[in-house]
Amino acid sequence: HTLLEEAENERMHLLVCLKMFNASHLTRFAVVAAQYTMVGFLGLTYLIHPKALHRFVGYLEETASKTYFDLVTAVNTPGTHLHREWAHLKAPQIAIDYWRMDKDSMWSDVLMNLFADETNHRDVNHTFATMKNDDPNPYVHKHLEDAAKAWQVSSKQTINDGTSAKPATQP
Repeated sequence: HTLLEEAENERMHLLVCLKMFNASHLTRFAVVAAQYTMVGFLGLTYLIHPKALHRFVGYLEETASKTYFDLVTAVNTPGTHLHREWAHLKAPQIAIDYWRMDKDSMWSDVLMNLFADETNHRDVNHTFATMKNDDPNPYVHKHLEDAAKAWQVSSKQTINDGTSAKPATQP
């Protein structure tokens, strides 16, 4: 599940950025074309040598982490071009919903969430690159904890929304 969650998270990064910058049809086509091109290559690489692909992705995620760190720094530094252009931008609703951010969050807050996600992806992929084939997934406990938190939030929302199932009445 770790890699599926990572893929879903990366998909959300893409959707957030496409929404934020109102991507043209050409840009959207280029993104889809690049994905179709890379899936076959990366899938074949994973079948032949999964550790090599995890290491490669780990390095890509390191680059992404550095990029987001630099973006956050520039956006939050008065006098920079990115501060002038992006510091006033509100976070798109899709990002607010996905990361459960405050409704008045800014684009720089989204960038910080992207940075945090990428550092996690970096660590996961470098970990998988160093594991033996029969090592257990070290992230299983985190999944169980996250699932328990999600179930708690979900039940609280259901109860607060008044949509929870009512107990059956005895005749």
